[in-house]
Amino acid sequence: MATNVVAFVGENENGILAELSCGMARSLASMGLRGHVIDLHRPGWSDTLEPIARQGIAFAWGYAGVGAALEVGGDNLWDMLQVPFISVLADAPSQLPANHCVRARFVANGYLFRDWLEVQRRFIRSPQISAMLPPSVPANPQRDVLAWARRPHRMVFVKTGDDPARRMAEWDAWPAVLRAVLHDATSVAAQRPTGDITEVVLDAAIANGLHLEERLEILFALFNEVDRQTRALRATAFARALLPLPAIIIGRGWDHLDLSGARATLRPAVPAEELPALYAGTQFLVSTNPNFAHGVHERPVNGFAARACVVSDENAFSRERFASLPSFFGLDWTSAELEAWVAAIFHRNFGDGPDTTPALAMAEEQFGPVRFLQAMSGLAALVLAGNRLERFER
Repeated sequence: MATNVVAFVGENENGILAELSCGMARSLASMGLRGHVIDLHRPGWSDTLEPIARQGIAFAWGYAGVGAALEVGGDNLWDMLQVPFISVLADAPSQLPANHCVRARFVANGYLFRDWLEVQRRFIRSPQISAMLPPSVPANPQRDVLAWARRPHRMVFVKTGDDPARRMAEWDAWPAVLRAVLHDATSVAAQRPTGDITEVVLDAAIANGLHLEERLEILFALFNEVDRQTRALRATAFARALLPLPAIIIGRGWDHLDLSGARATLRPAVPAEELPALYAGTQFLVSTNPNFAHGVHERPVNGFAARACVVSDENAFSRERFASLPSFFGLDWTSAELEAWVAAIFHRNFGDGPDTTPALAMAEEQFGPVRFLQAMSGLAALVLAGNRLERFER
């Protein structure tokens, strides 16, 4: 029986997916499997893969579908090897639709967020097996090095910024009717709590006389723009709330902020391997979610795993799952009181800190690596079984 499992990585912001893949690969040992991570941007990667393939691969995976479409002589590699490959998908299908529809019998889609699976089934209708996977983060080995009250960073926001005004100005080059859809949809999404914006965009298109379900390249372009603009507005709202405070904002893309009179410190992005130590030295980790209702960005869970408190916008998932956690502070990002709420949390005397144990237990029990890896292994087994079954007449 093959015991090798291979994760593929490519280019990504600050190496975060490569670091996450390495952490997951190390966790495979507890399942009696041997993890390998192959960087497709590194010369000679195929020479690394070849001896592993000869030994036998139980299954392979790649975040964002990296590695799913590899070919040999025009044929999909995984179909040729008859090895299951799991595309682990956490981004909206509108960003890279091709990642959600790889026409190979041994490639399956594993979605971390139900919203994106539903969008794919509604519009793309991929012939692949598609299923849900539990989101997961690695354990933080430095979580107990510093007691909460002794941590050097009071409030930290690790986020790549984006200028909403610049993005909106770029819409001037779009056709007038599409520009109207973008403005109408964004104005609605910007007034709503975090959630799925699919119906918002569709409603705006119909209100402007457009039915685009059969022209997905146009519809997905609209989805993508409204998605990015809404996320830019949300992140900017939190960043501006932090500016009057001696907080730390880490990441590129914040040139649009007015720093006159600001007390916050802006720092460049840090490599992903430095984040666990940063989180373990932070009292309040600030985060924002993508535009989905049924899930949470990995940053809050990483905060829980580091015994940090988390300040974030709320969606349906967090309201249901995190409401009882003493270390989670969910806020309405659209409220005019956001800055006051963030300041009140920053200045409040928490003594030795809120109880972080319930959130840590949730991170370990509900978001632990083994649950994710076991679910991928089960999906891989389903792919193998599906390809052994005979075709039945309908």
